[in-house]
Amino acid sequence: MNDFSVSGFDLSVEPSATRNLTDGQRDRLAVLLDEYLVGLERGTPPNVADLVADDPELAEPLTNYVHGLEDLHQVAAGFAPRSGDQDAGRASETGETSHTVLGDFELIEEVGRGGMGVVYRAQQRSLDRTVAIKLLPFAAVLDSRQITRFRNEAQAAAQLQHPNIVPVYTVGVDRGVHYYAMQFIEGQSFAESIASHVSNQSLPEIETCVRQGIAVAGALHAAHETGVVHRDIKPSNLLLGNDGQVWVTDFGLARCQTDVTMTRTGDIVGTMKYMSPEQARGESAIVDGRTDVYSLGVTLYEMLCLRPAFDGGETPVVLRQIEELSPTPLRSNRPDVPNSLETVIAKAMSKNRDSRYDTALEFAEDLQRVLDGTPTIARNPTFLDRAAQWAVARKRAVAAGVAFGLVLLIGLAVSIALIAAAKQESDRNAILAKRSSQLARTTVDELGAKMAELLADIPEAESVRRQLLQETLAYYQSFADQVDDDPQLIKDLAVTYGKIGSLQNEIGSSEQAIEALSESRILFTRLVEEHPGDWDLVHQLATSENNLALALDRAGRYKAAEEHYQSAIEIGELLIQSDRENAEWRTGLSLAFGNYALLLGKTRRSEESERMLEQSLLIAAIDEDKNSPDNEDKLQRQLASTYQNLSGLLAEHSPKKSIEYAREALRYQMDALARNENDSQLASQVGLTLNSLGAAQAALGDSEGAIFSYRQAADIQRQLYDRQPYAMTHQRDLAVTENNLGLALAAEGQYEPARHAFDQALQFQQTLATEFADDAEIQSTLGGIYNNLGFVQEKLSDLPEALRSYRMAVQYQQAAHKAADEVPRYREFLSKHFFNCARLLREDGQTDESIKFTLQRRDLWLSDPSRLSGVADEFLTTATVISLNKSSPGKITYSRDDCVRLARETITKAIGAGFDPPDEFFDRPEYQDLRPNTSLQGI
Repeated sequence: MNDFSVSGFDLSVEPSATRNLTDGQRDRLAVLLDEYLVGLERGTPPNVADLVADDPELAEPLTNYVHGLEDLHQVAAGFAPRSGDQDAGRASETGETSHTVLGDFELIEEVGRGGMGVVYRAQQRSLDRTVAIKLLPFAAVLDSRQITRFRNEAQAAAQLQHPNIVPVYTVGVDRGVHYYAMQFIEGQSFAESIASHVSNQSLPEIETCVRQGIAVAGALHAAHETGVVHRDIKPSNLLLGNDGQVWVTDFGLARCQTDVTMTRTGDIVGTMKYMSPEQARGESAIVDGRTDVYSLGVTLYEMLCLRPAFDGGETPVVLRQIEELSPTPLRSNRPDVPNSLETVIAKAMSKNRDSRYDTALEFAEDLQRVLDGTPTIARNPTFLDRAAQWAVARKRAVAAGVAFGLVLLIGLAVSIALIAAAKQESDRNAILAKRSSQLARTTVDELGAKMAELLADIPEAESVRRQLLQETLAYYQSFADQVDDDPQLIKDLAVTYGKIGSLQNEIGSSEQAIEALSESRILFTRLVEEHPGDWDLVHQLATSENNLALALDRAGRYKAAEEHYQSAIEIGELLIQSDRENAEWRTGLSLAFGNYALLLGKTRRSEESERMLEQSLLIAAIDEDKNSPDNEDKLQRQLASTYQNLSGLLAEHSPKKSIEYAREALRYQMDALARNENDSQLASQVGLTLNSLGAAQAALGDSEGAIFSYRQAADIQRQLYDRQPYAMTHQRDLAVTENNLGLALAAEGQYEPARHAFDQALQFQQTLATEFADDAEIQSTLGGIYNNLGFVQEKLSDLPEALRSYRMAVQYQQAAHKAADEVPRYREFLSKHFFNCARLLREDGQTDESIKFTLQRRDLWLSDPSRLSGVADEFLTTATVISLNKSSPGKITYSRDDCVRLARETITKAIGAGFDPPDEFFDRPEYQDLRPNTSLQGI
């Protein structure tokens, strides 16, 4: 009988000692626990009071946990009782063995350990029986997900009644140590059996392995029938009793089908070399019983030939092998294995889960057919099956190979067409020549432009896609040179220029993008002028205006971008007047309004920006009665994007309103994501909206809420990055989110976690900055992250590193300002970085270099009187430092008088630029003779 009646025990409840700790305090507590454990293992545990000297608020939780750590350490070290333990004293008086006691159990010896705990043979005193006790690793107390998994293991195993599943007796917690008791199996694990055969250089009997596999499959089917998926089937979790009975144990990573919240999409749980491909990709949402079928197939493979199907240890290398490689055929390692058994195991191990057995029972039945010598369900794969598997496993290489082949095909098609056209022209057969030309152009379109669109979903194929579009463009141009009055050909050419330009803009090649998009716009303008009634052409012209504006916007050429946004809006409004219900036209106009609004926000025209975004909402408003599901989906996405932009725009000035907009955006995005679960673009948008929500929460003073939102965003974006590491968008989004998280943590005084967040942001942003050295926005963002890192390094008293970070901030922000001097933000950021460098150098007594940074800051603001007056104050502050002899020893270039002179020069420039100081401003001795002459003279 299973017993879960331990009083007040709930693994989901966090110990009271840590319940009210902040994330930063938890991180710090984990570090202190680690320091204590290292000392404990060395035999010289540190004093708790010394450990918490800088963190007195952690004294109580650390003390509680240290007692638990001591218990676990003593258990592992030989079960010596803790000094002062009354039970221990009684034991020594009576002569009893000194075993560690947990609740009703005496732990006798360790029999195994793994990622989810340590297993001991123990004696249950009340029932006088031998049991196996599993202890949760103590550090997991700080990880609620690990506690949840431990609880899930107990609950999952306890509800399963099957002769091949190890039953759970009871669950408990004692002195902070979580445990559960289960039946003790006298015998060995399959892993130990495999090791024994390897050591003896003997192969196990095939029939025995198959019968054991049938028993395990039967147990798994029983678990799956109750909604429990094991997710960690491997040799060490399968036991062989001395009586020959097979047992399945360790449901630590099991998931009940009804509990989908325990493991988030993107979590990679399990043991690497036994994982199914969907587990290796972190796609927990689609993990089901077929995952256990796969892992059992891999286990049987290893049992039969004594070598793993995928050998790479527990390194990430094995994950790529699982994704891309097929294991060596079983019979190549062991020729005496029947062909039917090889086929059955290969089916269980199929990379495509739909090609595996639907249930573990079907797997067991096919294994039994192998023993009976009857035909199996499994069949040897055909040539096409193998080709499909090979292609799926090598998506990137196939994409490149296909594209290369297509380029050759396009070239061949064009060559044939042109040769045919030339021959027919010589024969004066114009009709046939025209048909040949049209056929070649159709081939170009089918094999070039359309295939390029298919490659758009493969981030690794960006370079191939770009090459394919360039080749397509070249062939279109060769046609255009021969027939320059064909409107369809001109349209194809314009579309291809547009695709190339948009791709160049995506990958950060702004100037090339502007050039291609300008060509596209010119061609569409020509076509609209020649065919004024063609609304499809008008719509494409509006789209080209918007795309060109986006590229100009990205390059920091705001004036030109604004003109083209206005043109896109003007054309879009004409379209809407002709057909209000056209969802594609409405989406395009709403998008143009939204993009223009973002530009206005960048140039400090917030009220105009908000009006534009509200207009964008009105245009995209959904009328469910008049829209098809496809059109409604487009409008929903556009609405969500506009709500997200509104949230970002208002985050600082109207945070409550911003939060409302962010939640509205999330509502639409999550609805769309439910219909398109694998849409990475939608998931990316969710991450951006969570970022906007975090910014609004931070502005409202809800730092904990902001930190939570940023961490949610980072979780989503890291999953996307792990799946598509070559996609620039995911790297950029992760850098921004980690930077924002660092800001929120710093605002809470959690400087060490903030530094970690900024380091993470740098990891992604530096890669982008190296790859896209001419992209001003990327360089500027990197400068900002360095500046923020410098701030927390200052707070952590790491001043040399802080100064280094500020210098790096200046370097990257200068590059951005030089590339796009129209963008006011870059100048403001650069000014801030100059100021921070100058201040820190001045405080360190390096006044000469400090003045050089202040002079550079002055050069940024020669027409801004208010900023110039601030710079003058900096010079006077430096003068004071020099006069107090706080400069670094040695010769200095700038004296106190030099600083005063620079301050006076700067104030003079400020007055010339329109600075109107109050009278008392000139009471300062340095400025007295600069006071303007206000005496009146009579006539």
